[in-house]
Amino acid sequence: MAKSSKALSSDFVGRVVELYGDTLYDLCHSVLWSGSNAQIAFRSILKDLRAASRKQRFQAHERPWVISVACARLRAFAQRHGRKLTPSEQIMLDANSDLQARLKQFDAYFHRLPVDDQILLLLRDKYGLPYGEIATALGIPEGSLKIQRQQSVRALEEWLWEART
Repeated sequence: MAKSSKALSSDFVGRVVELYGDTLYDLCHSVLWSGSNAQIAFRSILKDLRAASRKQRFQAHERPWVISVACARLRAFAQRHGRKLTPSEQIMLDANSDLQARLKQFDAYFHRLPVDDQILLLLRDKYGLPYGEIATALGIPEGSLKIQRQQSVRALEEWLWEART
């Protein structure tokens, strides 16, 4: 007897959670800076994946597609619920001239970056995904992606090191 489409969808999402669940949840938590918001975003991503038609599920390019769905949902969620530093928090960060203290506040500096830059740095530098997959997932040419990454890293460096110069 053939499985129903709901059962197939459930099997697919179960496999996605098994293969990519930790990375997806960590991506949500790293971008949203909140455990509760990360859980909500993660469930929302799984709901989007479950609702996707079977034609959209490409076995050979599954990870970039899953990441693409996750990034689209994460961008929208971060727009509405993402934590942003207040101007006074930013001033306090910048007022500290001690490099070690600045490095301890790396998350705060990281969250100054636009969400797309945060996602790019996490996918490339934390999870080690190849540029080709990230380019596919984000719909950005690989060359542009490399330039965007360089600019993001440079911005972080300036924020962290500017008090020393």
